[in-house]
Amino acid sequence: MPAKIDLAAAVKAVEQAVVATLTLKELVLGCNAALTRDYDLRLKKWLEAFGDYSAWEVSSELLENAAHALVHAGYNPSSVNRDLSALGSCYRWAQKRRLAPRGFRSPTLGVARFEEAIRRVEISAKELDTLRALSLTSRDRRFGVFVHLLLDTGARKSELLERRWADFDLERCQILCPKTKNGLPRILHFRPETRMLIERRLRNLAPDALVFEGRTPAQPISYRAAWVQAVKTLGRPDLHIHDIRHAAAANLLRAGVTLGVAAQVLGHDPAVLARRYGHLETDTLRRAQEQAWRHTHAA
Repeated sequence: MPAKIDLAAAVKAVEQAVVATLTLKELVLGCNAALTRDYDLRLKKWLEAFGDYSAWEVSSELLENAAHALVHAGYNPSSVNRDLSALGSCYRWAQKRRLAPRGFRSPTLGVARFEEAIRRVEISAKELDTLRALSLTSRDRRFGVFVHLLLDTGARKSELLERRWADFDLERCQILCPKTKNGLPRILHFRPETRMLIERRLRNLAPDALVFEGRTPAQPISYRAAWVQAVKTLGRPDLHIHDIRHAAAANLLRAGVTLGVAAQVLGHDPAVLARRYGHLETDTLRRAQEQAWRHTHAA
């Protein structure tokens, strides 16, 4: 039986709860630690400019002016949009933890995002194979595992870097992601060859150990430097880690997988996937119809 409660008094206590007095920098660092993100690095310029401001007094107008200033200075609009999204995530985290004042509305909600050109990057099968080989030469033995998993699964960077050893099922060649960017759990599948690589390079890990832990305990490594070196050696310094996810989506659709299935495999929003890669599914459907025409003619 639950304990008796004076509900009116309990509600009053909640209403009178002290709001956390946080600067913007403290908010970002707190969220960063709790969610094991790299928001402190992404938002470095924002924190240098506004880190000492009260997190609850930052206005939409201030953020919008800052965003336009960055774009005017030459920063990529898509990168500025990602900055605003990261900041919005910090505010959502604070509201979920009831750190924000009652009725508080994130200032990021009032900032219009910049139009973005759809980024389509072509990566050949040979380049992907070379990238696999190059990743194995890194001083960090885990980097090769990370890159192989990226290429096998098409996962988001965070979906891999946040995994603990207990999330891995080597027998089934899969990784459980309890919660993704879309808020839903999903399973990542990898090749048997990658399983053998994992068995060679990841040993004696405790179940709760962060597989790709960085120098800071309980924080994942970013692999920025290792990635930059690998793609530079590949001769493709333009490649971003997230481009591997785009390549995985394109390869699925070229293989004849429908947009709906590809979206499930990648944990992607089907509408976004259709906007970016719908032309590839159209090509697949056209080839299927042409094959049907030939079959009908032959009959």
